[in-house]
Amino acid sequence: MNQLLSTPAKIELRHVTHLYVSTSRAFMAVRDINLRVEEGEFICLVGPSGCGKTTLLSLIAGLEKPTAGKVLIEGASVQGTSRQVGYMLQQDYLFNWRTIEENVFLGLDIQGIRNKETEDYALHLLAEMELADVRHSYPAQLSGGMRQRVALVRTLACQPDILLLDEPFSALDYQTKLKLEDLIFSALRRHKKTAILVTHDLSESIAMGDRIYILARNPGRINSEVAVPAEIRSALPFDARNLPGFQDLFHQVWKEMEVVSDATKGN
Repeated sequence: MNQLLSTPAKIELRHVTHLYVSTSRAFMAVRDINLRVEEGEFICLVGPSGCGKTTLLSLIAGLEKPTAGKVLIEGASVQGTSRQVGYMLQQDYLFNWRTIEENVFLGLDIQGIRNKETEDYALHLLAEMELADVRHSYPAQLSGGMRQRVALVRTLACQPDILLLDEPFSALDYQTKLKLEDLIFSALRRHKKTAILVTHDLSESIAMGDRIYILARNPGRINSEVAVPAEIRSALPFDARNLPGFQDLFHQVWKEMEVVSDATKGN
């Protein structure tokens, strides 16, 4: 354990506080956040709206700089955006006038790394995601779930070590969401990515995560941490929901969320 703590984490937040300041007021989004994510881990952030989940992703991605504290990746302070971190949002942001293939290559163009090798890798990912047959189609011809798979391929094509997922399944119907969970979970494990998922779906957090952080708000802070047992962690999300212990863990996380909600009402 001491050896593990002496090794730089893949992602580490040390006493991170972040304020949003306007001409009329200052709002503390998160306060004194300490978080450590090891290489290859899948971490989930849950909590009520306004508890700072998306703010934390923005800080890790280097889109914003913390007001206080440090955000580190492999021991180095985050100084801005980098190829090391990929960010996938709820909206796919595909360009309707570009084919699926051209949308996937867009990230390579922006980062200046497009060549035959990176194009081949992107097309390999399209095939992995069962999208090879639609590479010459346009986004309007695809379902919502297929579009989200394209967005994932576009992100993974740039080969980030870390993937940040901000409610990527929330706009999908339930059946599509379950299928996409399995596909993304398998892809991230296969490519040995470190991931942080923000979600309001407690079942999703248990089915996909290694650990779950429950945040409280006013200001945003970590209220508790729940470790997911190995037998649930190792199963595909769809199968994990049917394993012994899943429902007990769901009720545990639910009760932790109720504590957070009750405390918020008291503020």
